[in-house]
Amino acid sequence: MANLLEQIQKQQKNGTLFYAEQSMSVNDLVEKALKIRQRHPQLRGKKVALTDRHLVDFLVSLIAFDGFCSAMYLCASNVTIPLVDGLQVWPLNGQDVSNSQMLPLVSNTRWYLATSGTTGEPKWFAHTLISLTAETKHSARLQKLCWALMYQACRFAGLQVVLQALLSGADLVDATGGEPLSQLALMQKNKVTAVSATPSLWRQLLMTKQLPDLALSHITLGGEIVDQTLLDQLARLFPQAKVRHIYASTEAGVGFVVSDGKAGFPLSWLHNSELPLALKISSEHHLLVKPNKQAKVPSNITTDELGFMDTQDKVQVVADRVVFLGRATGAINVGGNKVYPEKVEQVLLTIADVSQARVYAKNNPLMGQLVVADIVLFDNSELAKLDIASMRRQVTHMCKNQLQRFEIPTKITVVEHMAHNVNGKLNRQ
Repeated sequence: MANLLEQIQKQQKNGTLFYAEQSMSVNDLVEKALKIRQRHPQLRGKKVALTDRHLVDFLVSLIAFDGFCSAMYLCASNVTIPLVDGLQVWPLNGQDVSNSQMLPLVSNTRWYLATSGTTGEPKWFAHTLISLTAETKHSARLQKLCWALMYQACRFAGLQVVLQALLSGADLVDATGGEPLSQLALMQKNKVTAVSATPSLWRQLLMTKQLPDLALSHITLGGEIVDQTLLDQLARLFPQAKVRHIYASTEAGVGFVVSDGKAGFPLSWLHNSELPLALKISSEHHLLVKPNKQAKVPSNITTDELGFMDTQDKVQVVADRVVFLGRATGAINVGGNKVYPEKVEQVLLTIADVSQARVYAKNNPLMGQLVVADIVLFDNSELAKLDIASMRRQVTHMCKNQLQRFEIPTKITVVEHMAHNVNGKLNRQ
């Protein structure tokens, strides 16, 4: 397979990157990448760490080093550069051409991505351009798209957007910074037609009431559980758009894509050999996955005797659907009963006035933990005149109809906003 630079050069039409009130053609990015190869032949065949810097510099580095270096470690600003023998940190602080002997070009550069590290020291997992672009599509219609980048480019979800734009010839708008209103203003200015974001980020955009001003034809969700309420909202606002939710992870890469407008995935997929991943459910009701024959589970991931890895995602079969309940590692222990915050949040989000919800544990001397929740309303201007008691009764009534008693929040707090981490996910710390 051709490296990233060669694949971009084969495009009949290359897109434009829009960033910080400026723009640059992808062809110019390629020219900059070629100059890096010429000026730094000593990096050929070596390992490099790419620090999270300006997006232009980061993209140029990706283009320059795929197929040129043996490995690239993509380091976000909050990730410590790993201690790897022979690792060169890019940029090289002014160092230029070396007279050292050049190694051969690399046919399959390893792209190392770090997990978020929210539950401990980040772990590194290797991918290749082939595995990272397993779901990348190419067509004349896709060349006309303009993608908004809502994630850090060095993270798995961000790379998916970047590579889709670069390899399809589409335009790309850097919308990673700022508040939702400024992000939407930037998208409107550059006529964005495709957005990939977490459900939490989509809810923030919906709260601005300006999302319908975009002419979106491609909508992608991932990184968190996608609930039916949000899918229905986006489908109503953009009836002509293609709405997809993607199950993926830094460890395993892209798993599968659901595009039928329903939360979860079809039960029949547990026996579908055509998917990128083989799927099954464990005795603990965890989703287990195994890559197809063309891919391998990374060596630092534990698997069962058949090669399946435990995603730690708790699932439930409902009729002909497999739905996600939450992370097994994030359960709240209420008197010995496990409560999955994401499951409770999905119920809260079905309430018409609730835009965002966060469910978490509160320590209790008798029960061990209790379930409590914060909610954000669609219209914060209503907060001052809100009948809190009435809202709580409405929430409790909804929960009683859909949850077991120990799952019902014992306290509901109405807040003005929710905190999110660098990956666009709800901050549960």
